[in-house]
Amino acid sequence: FTEPSQVHDLKAEYVGMTSVNLTWTVSDTASNSYTYRIEVENGTSVRNLTSNVTKVEITELIPWMMYNFTVFAVAADGETEGEGLSINLYTEPSPVLDPKVKYIGVTSVNLTWAVSDTASNSYTYRIEVENGTSVRNLTSNGTEVEITELIPGTMYNFTIFAVAADGETEGEGVSISQYTKPSQVHDLKAEYVGVTSVNLTWAVNDTASNSYTYRIEVGNGASVRNLTSSVAEAEITELIPGTMYNFTVFAVAADGETEGEGVSISQYTKPSQVHDLKAEYVGMTSVNLTWAVSDTASNSYTYRIEVENGTSVRSLTSSVTKVEITELIPGTMYDFTVFAVAADGETEGEGMSISQYT
Repeated sequence: FTEPSQVHDLKAEYVGMTSVNLTWTVSDTASNSYTYRIEVENGTSVRNLTSNVTKVEITELIPWMMYNFTVFAVAADGETEGEGLSINLYTEPSPVLDPKVKYIGVTSVNLTWAVSDTASNSYTYRIEVENGTSVRNLTSNGTEVEITELIPGTMYNFTIFAVAADGETEGEGVSISQYTKPSQVHDLKAEYVGVTSVNLTWAVNDTASNSYTYRIEVGNGASVRNLTSSVAEAEITELIPGTMYNFTVFAVAADGETEGEGVSISQYTKPSQVHDLKAEYVGMTSVNLTWAVSDTASNSYTYRIEVENGTSVRSLTSSVTKVEITELIPGTMYDFTVFAVAADGETEGEGMSISQYT
C-alpha cells in the first residue's frame, strides 16, 4: 500500500474541560477505506485512539491542560500511515469555586474565589462586570480582584472566568450579584420639633436614589428602635418629651439589605407645657410664681419666665419650678409666661401664661 496523504483542515469543533471534538478532511480517492490514528500527548503521557470517520471525540482529558493532537490517515492494511498533522489545544479550565464578596463599598467591590485544578497556578481570570446597561471586562492574575468605578446603590452581576495559559481558552463563567452601597445622605435636618414627634428631611444625589428606601435609627441613650421610609423624609412619633435623641439615617439599596454609611443628627424634643402656674405671693414690686411639670425628663429642665407689662418685656431663668420676680411697678398688670427648657438650653416647650396685678 502507498502511504495515505496527510489529512488537512484539522480543527477543534468543541473544547471542554475533559473532552475535545476534532474534525479533519482527506482528499485521497481511496479515503473511503481509511481509518485514522489519533495521538494524544500532554507532555507527560501519550495515548492513541482510532476512528473510522474524519472526526473523533477525545475524553478523559485533564482540565486546563495543553494537549498535542496528531492525526494520521491509515491505509486499508491497518499499518501504512500517512504523515501526521498536529494541533495544540488547551482544555477548558474548571469553573471557579465559591465566589463571594469580601468588601462592598459605594463605588467598589472586592471579590474572591477559589479553583480546584492542579494547573491553576498558571491561570488568569476574566471578570465581566455588568449593571443592566453596560458591560466591561477586567483581568486578574490571582483569585481576587478589586473592582472600582462602580455606580452607588446599583446592582451588578459579576461573572468570573478562569483563562488557560494561552490567554484564550476560558472555563465556564460563575456569577455573583451584588448591590454597591448607596452614598451617604446629606443635609439631614429637623424640619419640625414637637413634644413627642420630630420631622426629619434629608437629600441624596445618587442616580439610583429613586429605588432607595431609608432606615432611621432612633436612640435616646436607653433604647434604640428602627423606622423605615420610602422617601427622603420621616415623621418620628411616640417620643419622650424633653429628651435628647440621636437620629441616624441610612440609605438602603433596592435589595433592602445593602446600606450606605449613616448620617446622624442629635435633637431634643420639646418639653411639655408646664401646668398649675399660679402666683403664690403678690406684693407691690414682686410676685412669687410656682408651677409643675410632669415629664420624666423634668429633672434636667430649666425654665424661662417672660415678664411683660404692655410696654416692656424681660426674661428670667430658674432651675426650679418657682421664681421670685422683683423690680415690678406697683399697681401694674403683668403677663407672666413660663417655658420649660430642655437640657440643651435651647429647646423650649409651649409657654403657659398667667396675668396678675401687683
